Amino acid sequence: MENNEPMRRLGIYCFYDRNGHAASFIDTFLKGLTPYLADLVVVVNGKLDQESRELFERYTNHIIVRDNTGLDAAAYREAMLHIGWKTLESYDEVICLNDTILGPVYPFSEMFAVMDAKPVDFWGITAYPEETVNNEHIPTHLQAYWHAYRRSLVSSQQFQQYWQDLPSFKSYAAVTRKHEMTFTPHFANLGFTWASYIDYEKYRTRSTYPLLYMPTDLVRDDRCPVFKRRSFFLEYQYYFDQTAGQPGLDLYEYLRDHTDYDVNLIWDALLQSYNLLDIHQAMHLSYVLPKATENPLREDAQHVKAAFIHHIYFLDLLDTTLRYIANIPDSVDLYITTTQDKIEPIREAMQKAGLLENRQVAFIPVQNRGRDVSALLVGARDVVLNGKYDVIGFAHDKKSSQNQDNGHHGTETEGFSYKLFENTMGSRDYVTNILALFANNPRLGMACPPPPYHALYFAHTLPSDWGPNFTITKDLLEKRLRIHVPLDSTKPSMSAMGSCYWFRTEALRPLFEYHWRYESFLPEGQMGPDGTISHAIERSLGYIAQSQGYYPAWVLSDHYARIEVDSLFYTTNTLLTSLGNTRRGETLLANAGQLRYVLTTLGMIRHLAHKPLRLIAKVFVRPLPEPARNVIYRVGWAPLSFAYKVRYWVRRKRLK
Repeated sequence: MENNEPMRRLGIYCFYDRNGHAASFIDTFLKGLTPYLADLVVVVNGKLDQESRELFERYTNHIIVRDNTGLDAAAYREAMLHIGWKTLESYDEVICLNDTILGPVYPFSEMFAVMDAKPVDFWGITAYPEETVNNEHIPTHLQAYWHAYRRSLVSSQQFQQYWQDLPSFKSYAAVTRKHEMTFTPHFANLGFTWASYIDYEKYRTRSTYPLLYMPTDLVRDDRCPVFKRRSFFLEYQYYFDQTAGQPGLDLYEYLRDHTDYDVNLIWDALLQSYNLLDIHQAMHLSYVLPKATENPLREDAQHVKAAFIHHIYFLDLLDTTLRYIANIPDSVDLYITTTQDKIEPIREAMQKAGLLENRQVAFIPVQNRGRDVSALLVGARDVVLNGKYDVIGFAHDKKSSQNQDNGHHGTETEGFSYKLFENTMGSRDYVTNILALFANNPRLGMACPPPPYHALYFAHTLPSDWGPNFTITKDLLEKRLRIHVPLDSTKPSMSAMGSCYWFRTEALRPLFEYHWRYESFLPEGQMGPDGTISHAIERSLGYIAQSQGYYPAWVLSDHYARIEVDSLFYTTNTLLTSLGNTRRGETLLANAGQLRYVLTTLGMIRHLAHKPLRLIAKVFVRPLPEPARNVIYRVGWAPLSFAYKVRYWVRRKRLK
């Protein structure tokens, strides 16, 4: 700028949330950005609640609420046409940005100082370098979450005509292909110049999308002021196909430990809007804790006051039950729920085992209706809600005799029980470490063992643990508890399968505040193996924690983690071995795709026809000139391509 005057900028900020609620990170983001803007326009795709409107009004009086059509490109278009070209031309720079990014990690002044000095017509923070993926050419382009247009571009007839003619795209893929990927080369070909704040050439040999697959490098080494929200809920297949799965977790821990950015804003951004499985996998919400040593507390952590509730029903399992109860530290208050007639035998056994010498144990008589679930929600309700405890653990003895009645061995159920107890109360040090885990991670709402997948449990937990329980769980959450979080019947519940877990009382408060009675549950003898309110409650726990702003996690002892690793490798290798000679490709996803492909009728026909067709192509088609080869290939693939398009269209119609 002449005379070193600061840029006069307009920001057009696109916001979307399915519930119309702006998470707290937006306040921090706009607080960091608006000092460098002369004006701000907020465009809301969809709805906007009153609290969020008041948030935006702290930064602007110009809020446009529109139908949720055309995604962010249509929002920018509507804003620009609403403002008018004459007004837009009065600004030195117009920035179109959206709420898919969080920040600032570093002051925006650093980036603006660098980019103000560049004599370009438009710029962005990051760029995607040219590459070809699945025969699709992707040109080098600025990523569209942040486009800054200088007056030289905004005032041009070409720019104004581009936005006036821009259609309202119906899908994310269409916006990406027909706007984001084409905008930069289109205007570059017209003679306009551009630049990116992060040097994309520096990373292109490692990743074409470093903002997603190498975000820590950009933040740490290049002082990138923003990061993508998607880093923390990206479907794991994309991470696992290009990395070891570490980007989201590494970014979170770097932000937490090495910057001033408040990571609570990340949880606020995630938990209100995204599915637990995707968050769990991208963030690796699994903890391995030692059994024989204590982990330290973080310097800023506060000790938690804890209790443990154990429901006892099977007296013939009492020796095993008491062996694990002995692992509860004396500093943790202990409650035993059981039927009235079993209190004295249990008390005597605990006395004999020396478990009553240094502690008081409270016995809570319960009715044998609803088993362990009602014992906790009805019998021990006051323990949870009395305000004395920050964290509570719960476990129960487990026999599942119906499995033996159905021809299975008792060791299968014992293996499930072993997994639950070892990873809930495996040793005194281990329990102490669970409490330290809650103290060190204030947004942790629940910690439970991973679900079983050995023996008969494989069919009930992989790939999904819902069984016949999705609808009743959804009804429990939405109709009884008035909780609305993203549910997906195709993704596991990420809750406490087996109902042994530790939880923060505030995380599950809505469940306990609901007035459960013993009559809310089926009487003993009428509870089947699945499909009851008890099974719905079991699968609802993680979602209840999510609704209260906390995340559920898996927790394993270091002893059991040794078993889990071998079990996971064995499971994967067994499934891959079953592919036989149909196995294709280098990656797991390529092999899985090949398996799905050959298991379809169309895929099987294509698979059987592939070898002779490949031989014919080698002998007769490849020697031909390239134009002739291309025509033959297009004609040959046309029927199958048409069939796939029809199948895709049919599936879309069914989903609607």
